[in-house]
Amino acid sequence: MKSQFLVFGKLIVILSLAALLAPVSLASAAGPAFESSLVCGGCHEATHRNWNASLHALSFTNPIFQTAYQKAYTETGGEAKKYCLRCHAPTVQVTGDYDAKLAITREGVTCDFCHTIVSVDLKNREKPFVSEPGKVKRSVLKDATSPHHQTKYSADFASSKLCAGCHAFDNRHGVSVGNTYNEWLGSPYAKEGKQCQSCHMKEIPGATANEGGRNTIHDHSLSHNIASMNDAVVVTIKQFQRTSDRLGVKVMVTNDRAGHSIPTGTPERRLVLEVRSHDASGAVLEVHKREYHKTIVDADGNVVSSDGDVFLNGVKIVSDNRLGPKESREESVVFSQKTGRIDSVSADVYFSYQALVTGKTEMRIPVFNTRTKTTQ
Repeated sequence: MKSQFLVFGKLIVILSLAALLAPVSLASAAGPAFESSLVCGGCHEATHRNWNASLHALSFTNPIFQTAYQKAYTETGGEAKKYCLRCHAPTVQVTGDYDAKLAITREGVTCDFCHTIVSVDLKNREKPFVSEPGKVKRSVLKDATSPHHQTKYSADFASSKLCAGCHAFDNRHGVSVGNTYNEWLGSPYAKEGKQCQSCHMKEIPGATANEGGRNTIHDHSLSHNIASMNDAVVVTIKQFQRTSDRLGVKVMVTNDRAGHSIPTGTPERRLVLEVRSHDASGAVLEVHKREYHKTIVDADGNVVSSDGDVFLNGVKIVSDNRLGPKESREESVVFSQKTGRIDSVSADVYFSYQALVTGKTEMRIPVFNTRTKTTQ
């Protein structure tokens, strides 16, 4: 079933239901204990509420991942768990809970995983994070104190390297299917010293702790919201060229604020430009579209687009017209309607993400059928 990303929450997702209803487990039988996010939220309520609405919190339970993961798991005889869960449920790197029996695994990119990272080794792609669960919690704050745990400053928390452990991902064929970090690394922002956190973890109003602390928190929703997306792309209608039966329009599209390509991530994510002509009443006369995305093919040359197939079977990127950081692209559009009818032209952009998800549907199995004439 195909479904737009923005409405997936309305589907009844069977695969992750058990995970959402399971009790919280704080420790692993196979390794050191991680604290549940609910424990963290007991003192850090504002931050927990902010994180709880993030893609990090949903990284394991969201229906898009669950559908792709089940496909990958089946096609690889279970081997997919070793490279899927290391980012979507990263506590498994310490606990070894690759069957997701522990509730802490199902919390996704949970608080205690990140805040117990000691260092990041990007040369070790299989296990880039060195994590030490325990009473020491690390962050970017140099003056933080707590009566409940020890605190320690970590320079990695202010560095994009912390993000790169997951957001510089090559699939099993060595194809860069999720390379947001390297897109940033080659950008003007990296040269200016602006890290991923500069945009995605800005300070916002909120108490760092229920008692004491500061009155601002770092945005743990990672600024994945409509406001941040509206700021990212700028569209300008530049020039008209009118003839007796044609109207040519030049439109400039600019990746104005994103420190990575737009859209970043897998090929299912597309940026779409629509340019429309209107008559005097505002009715649309004609529509032209441009799409910005990358295309990946499998070993037979077939285009693969679903998230699961890209990670499993993508062997080559054959095209990529996405907008790089600070890049502007001029698009020429020609309307064929009689120019006398065209009163105005509009242009807008939107993100399109058609992901494969599993939802509840009806299956009918015939058991008995009868028909009787109404006249004998």
